[in-house]
Amino acid sequence: MKLPKDIKYYIFILALSIFTIARSQKASLKVADSLYTIGNYTKAIKVYENIDPKDDYIFLKIAKAHKAKGTYTDALAYYEKVLQLDAELLSAKLEYAKLLTTTRTYKKADSVYASLVSQYPDNPNFYYQLGSVKKKQKDSTAIVYFKEAFKLDSTHQKSCFEVAKHYLKKRNYNRVEDVANKGLSSYSENPELINILGQNYLLRKYYYEAIPYFEKLITLNHGNEYVHASLALCYHKNYDYKLAITQYQEALKYNDQVPLRYTRMAEAFTRLDMHNEALANHTKALLLKNLPVEQEFLNVAMSHRHLENWEEAIKYAKLALKENPEFIRAQYQLAVFADAYYKDPKVKLEYYNLFMKKFGNSKDTKNFYGFMVNKRITQLEKEIQTSEKAVVEN
Repeated sequence: MKLPKDIKYYIFILALSIFTIARSQKASLKVADSLYTIGNYTKAIKVYENIDPKDDYIFLKIAKAHKAKGTYTDALAYYEKVLQLDAELLSAKLEYAKLLTTTRTYKKADSVYASLVSQYPDNPNFYYQLGSVKKKQKDSTAIVYFKEAFKLDSTHQKSCFEVAKHYLKKRNYNRVEDVANKGLSSYSENPELINILGQNYLLRKYYYEAIPYFEKLITLNHGNEYVHASLALCYHKNYDYKLAITQYQEALKYNDQVPLRYTRMAEAFTRLDMHNEALANHTKALLLKNLPVEQEFLNVAMSHRHLENWEEAIKYAKLALKENPEFIRAQYQLAVFADAYYKDPKVKLEYYNLFMKKFGNSKDTKNFYGFMVNKRITQLEKEIQTSEKAVVEN
């Protein structure tokens, strides 16, 4: 059948129009993609929006551009348009779920990841992401998904960390070691797993075993207040006092308002017979405490004792007893300080007698203090008797 010339003309015009429109759309798409590539997202969005008709590719590019410039509500709306056109477009589904998580729309994100887990039961990352969303919702089932991710892929570092951390909270120390070491076998420089193992040994008071892990973190430039303070304590407990002091000082650079660190550093200085330094740090610890406690006063007193500043030692021992009149060690040390400071044996004896009056029936007195105090009382009484006898004879 032969078409009339006018119909042929209209068909030609229609085909030419379609070709022209398609060519124009292709050119616009090229411009929009170029603008998107160089990060000019606002202009790229305008060009994409002027292209008609829009397919899932264009909607996805608009969604990505909105996400890139931080207009998340618009981005989510366009991701939803993409998924309405193609519900199985995996890349869009993943980006949509991640943005839902970013915007704290956890219930929707949970639903999307749950569908991904159902569709792809062998994908460990989907289990991990679902676990992360549930964790953000404080859902106790999160660990189930982290464990499944780790079961599917023992090299999956993030799920490995979550599982190891779970066992650490439960104080299941052996499982922490098993899980963390399995993760480190595939990536030996994972700072989170190294930290977990350091904490694992520290909590068990295996200080020597913890040291290499905290040292490794510092080597990897992951040192922080906790790492330096923990390493300091481990060195301290391992009798490496010089190294401990260095790490306490590093920890104090992050926060110099922690009295316990000054106290521990003072103890380390004392062990090294650096009593001036010990005194300075005990004093700093004391000044930082809202309510000075008896032990800190006694620590200052003991530092003065090592420097043979007996008057100051007596002063701080009395302050310790003022804070806590039942502080038996402070009462004993006060008598010892008085013994060293005063020349008159009668004054010395008064301090020892005061101790026995207050703590003579104490269990500690009967064991250690009692032996030392009674021995010294006997010596002083003989000294006084000898001195008085000599006066009478003369």
